[in-house]
Amino acid sequence: MGHHNVCQDNILFNSMWFKKKEEKTEEDHLFTKSWMDKWEENLNESHDFKKKAVKWNERIILKATPVSGPFEELDATGIWINIQYGKCVEMRYATTEDEPVADVIISADLHTWSEIIHRKKDPTMYIMKKRIKLEKGSLVMLSTKKKAVISLIEQAPSSESYLPEKVVNLSEKLYDKKDQKREYKTTGKGLDFDSFPMQLFQKAKKYGIWNPADISFEQDKADWNQLDDEEKNIILHLSSLFLAGEEAVTLDLIPLIRVVALEKRIEEEIFLTSFLWEEAKHTEFFSICMKEIFQSPSDLDKYHGPFYRTLFYQKLPHALNALELDASPTAQLKAAGTYNIIVEGTLAETGYAAFEKMLRENSIMPGIQEGIGKLKQDESRHIAYGLFLINRLLKEHPDERYHFENELEELLNDATNIIFEIFQPYDQVPFGLDQEWFLNYAIKQFQHRMNRITF
Repeated sequence: MGHHNVCQDNILFNSMWFKKKEEKTEEDHLFTKSWMDKWEENLNESHDFKKKAVKWNERIILKATPVSGPFEELDATGIWINIQYGKCVEMRYATTEDEPVADVIISADLHTWSEIIHRKKDPTMYIMKKRIKLEKGSLVMLSTKKKAVISLIEQAPSSESYLPEKVVNLSEKLYDKKDQKREYKTTGKGLDFDSFPMQLFQKAKKYGIWNPADISFEQDKADWNQLDDEEKNIILHLSSLFLAGEEAVTLDLIPLIRVVALEKRIEEEIFLTSFLWEEAKHTEFFSICMKEIFQSPSDLDKYHGPFYRTLFYQKLPHALNALELDASPTAQLKAAGTYNIIVEGTLAETGYAAFEKMLRENSIMPGIQEGIGKLKQDESRHIAYGLFLINRLLKEHPDERYHFENELEELLNDATNIIFEIFQPYDQVPFGLDQEWFLNYAIKQFQHRMNRITF
């Protein structure tokens, strides 16, 4: 039992994530030989895993960095898992000699591995969030095998010994309107011109004054007529996603403005007036492109795949409109995470990169290029405000961290699947666009935003 106690000490005693039960069986101890044997048995008895992994054929190492616990005692580096078409043919301790022949090597500390296993989390999401490292293999491949990867983790033995703490703290209603006493900051303390929202407002007045109707699209029309059908299709595809997306964020921003106003954050509300105006201009810009360049196609929603519809038809409007009834920190964080980090900070930024590769690198459609450049300037301020809002909320309510992080994980999954949807119809993607490049770009954008959140 001494071996098991070392493992237990290293993995669990210092963990803030899991509750400890007084009595444990041998199988309760992660990463032991008997625990791995049980995992292998579960996989080979699982109809779900067999079905989802039927086309999966890879040798995987789940690596411990630093090497500790039972791995350190046995001169092992982690767990070797050999998957062959829906069957686990071998699971054992891995060594350094296994690494050259492994197809995939994923490394993390034991605390993170125990978190993934007990919470039944998708490791690819942890890679995207830089919680774990993909040392060898393709992230795109793992993403395409997402269901099989999740099923693999779901079959790992766990018990009620280590259930996650539920960290959800919904606040009370903001205030009772009939008891609210009206006060005006401008006639009292005055506006805080040094505040970040007011600094953003100054930039909005300087850089946000542009008119989509003033952009010339004459050359764009000529360039459009020279494109082949596949090239036209991919531009229409991306433009339709932007057009509906810009309309969605224009429609859905008002509840957030209302919450900020009810909290008497006048500087933030002032900036948000420019925010809403700019989103309306972006909707106008893509609408003009559709009319003047693409000749007003009417079936653009055919480009909206299931994951796009999930995010833009359901989750975005629900997260923002929920603020009408629930002004809690949890609800505000969900709205800002959906809107500013995923829709604007990850997907829109990746879409701009796609337009740049299609248009700028081929020196075509200068009007669209000009408009996209203006959009990017506007969106940079929107994202900056979103990060400011999230950091303010997390500083005021640090216990919201866990719930917010889980929301983002699910939303990032939607975002990456939207990228797969964009590329799926094309055997050869026009303009030399590459799915893996764009997936990695989206992940980097997400990581960049996350690095600016001070949990």
